[in-house]
Amino acid sequence: MNSISKGQFCALLLISDMFTLFCLRGAVSLGTVSGISAGIALQFLGMLIFVCKGGELKRWAKAFYLVYSVFCGGVVFAEFLRTCGIISISHEEGNGLWGRLITAGLTAVVCLYCARAGLRAAARGAVIVGAAGALFIAADLLSALAGGETANITVPHSRGALFEVIRGFAASGSLGSFAVFSYMVKDRASSAAWYFGTRAVLSAAVLFTALAETGRISGITEYPVITAVQLSQPFEAQRIDSVFLLLFSVAAVFSAALQVITGAHLMSGLFPRTGRFGYTSVLLMMLAAAFIFYGNDLAAVRACAAAAALLFAPVGAKISAVSDSG
Repeated sequence: MNSISKGQFCALLLISDMFTLFCLRGAVSLGTVSGISAGIALQFLGMLIFVCKGGELKRWAKAFYLVYSVFCGGVVFAEFLRTCGIISISHEEGNGLWGRLITAGLTAVVCLYCARAGLRAAARGAVIVGAAGALFIAADLLSALAGGETANITVPHSRGALFEVIRGFAASGSLGSFAVFSYMVKDRASSAAWYFGTRAVLSAAVLFTALAETGRISGITEYPVITAVQLSQPFEAQRIDSVFLLLFSVAAVFSAALQVITGAHLMSGLFPRTGRFGYTSVLLMMLAAAFIFYGNDLAAVRACAAAAALLFAPVGAKISAVSDSG
């Protein structure tokens, strides 16, 4: 039974993707916009083949996406912990181990609560968060274009086209969840078009904001998107980075919760006896992965994992007698 609307489904996936893009590292240029757009287009084509094929995932594909969800969840927690000090989430002076543990613990508790509420509840909440995030991105973009330097946007490319496409694949955070839960949406092909199309527009808006504010200094800035938000001040009475602090934290929770829900759903299918303990076990595996990933640049690994997730979706789908893509 289809129980999630197209808008709810897309909003939930987009929150995870935007959080990943906020944590983008390295210099940005127009080549970055082109590369990430090309990566999104390739992912859309791959997932369009999957939804048109119809059917459910085979058992081995479910096992792969379970591992993939743990990997993605670990990346979410690792990136959130890395950016805590940059966006002024206070957890301990000096960013010590105990501070990171407390931050991870509190985030994990909220994430577990959100995940246990279920996919439909998370999807309904994602619509509100997604709408607030879209308004924030629009305001930040207009501020950056009005107050930034246009010369920043035309800064020369520092990396090759292939590198930027790889970054585009690495900035993907919801491919596994799309493959696992797309059956819950009535029109799967239309949902894929809306999701990837909206993701391309929002990604371009975020990257143009970063270009306008940090184009010339993005090479020496660890997180150009976050730096761009901190430099942007569209309102006289309030800095927009204080709003970003709230949205970024909520997006991190939703992103991690989506991976926990995905992993627990797959685990219950592969190991029926796990029951509701599956949420806790998946979350614990993600936290363990986060502390392994912490401090490492996993862009190449994330790109390869996303490419595998894109490939295994159509290959690992069972062919249904009647396609439910329409």
